[in-house]
Amino acid sequence: MKFIALGESDARLIELTPRVDERGSFTRIWCADSFAAQGIDFRPIQGNSSLTRVRGTIRGMHFQRDPKADAKIVRCTAGRIYDVIVDVRSKSPTRGQIFVSELAPSSATMLYIPAGFAHGFQTLEDNSTVEYLMGTEYVEALSDGFRHDDPMVGIKWPEPVTMLSARDAAWPFLSERKLW
Repeated sequence: MKFIALGESDARLIELTPRVDERGSFTRIWCADSFAAQGIDFRPIQGNSSLTRVRGTIRGMHFQRDPKADAKIVRCTAGRIYDVIVDVRSKSPTRGQIFVSELAPSSATMLYIPAGFAHGFQTLEDNSTVEYLMGTEYVEALSDGFRHDDPMVGIKWPEPVTMLSARDAAWPFLSERKLW
């Protein structure tokens, strides 16, 4: 695994190293020692998978509040996504900064998202699957988010939005929130 810093943040793009032979490939997607060597204290607690059927769909922007703020590892195992994270930590030097990565199985990459970052993505292909390793369990009462089109944040999505859940459409703007 090769860990690549995203700007000055503690988020990381992780390049995986598939071992390829005539049968196909084998790729390590998790190694506690590799993460620890990078100074990342992350232990998966829960795994999730999402299938998004329609290109242009946005899921996000989501995060979980303290005391169960959630770090995660995200990778796209089918299709292709435009993945966006935003640092919403109140005392962070990268607060408000947007970090973007395109994830697809062919790129052999995944993204480590520290606790305190909002996460969302737009599908760039139909039938895109995203898998998550979560650093803490989901707690519905602490689940939070903000609108994908918040003008204060200014995310530039690459495609017109074709679908958005009612919940994601109802999130408030960050400027309306006490956390900002």
